[in-house]
Amino acid sequence: MTQISRLLVVLVSTCFAGTVSGCTFSAPQFESAIAMAQGIMGSDDPNSGDEPATWFASIDGVGAVLNPYVSNDLIVFANIDGDAIAFDGWTIRSVVGFGLKEPLSISGKDGVRTFTVSGQKTQTQCDEWRLAELIWSQTCSNGPGEILLNEEGSIQKISMPIGDGSAIVTLRVAN
Repeated sequence: MTQISRLLVVLVSTCFAGTVSGCTFSAPQFESAIAMAQGIMGSDDPNSGDEPATWFASIDGVGAVLNPYVSNDLIVFANIDGDAIAFDGWTIRSVVGFGLKEPLSISGKDGVRTFTVSGQKTQTQCDEWRLAELIWSQTCSNGPGEILLNEEGSIQKISMPIGDGSAIVTLRVAN
């Protein structure tokens, strides 16, 4: 198992066990997100010239370069520095690193969404996701979230407010 695989296993099991256990979901763009991540990830073959796609992420002014990996029903964007963001096709589910003192876990999609850090919970109310042109958008009481698609339906950018809305998580494909 490679170092990044071990890191992902530890991050996913630690941060997401309580959040996603027993949860199922269906999202029109989830299958395309998984296919997109699998299609742009590099081969595990060390002799392969393929490199994983690069994504840029920022949270409250702290940026990182991340690579996507499929883990269970999530796309985990991670790097070897310990920064990671888990995405389920609709919602960012967890954030680790980025200067945060503790991991952030997120539950809920429509209706009540709960943000948990060190046992402290913050909630926001979110409307249903709506598609207009190539943008899925969701209005929450802590701010708007968006998933931008390209003409082929692949995700190009994800943005979502976290906590009380004072910080925004943004992920975008590097050009």
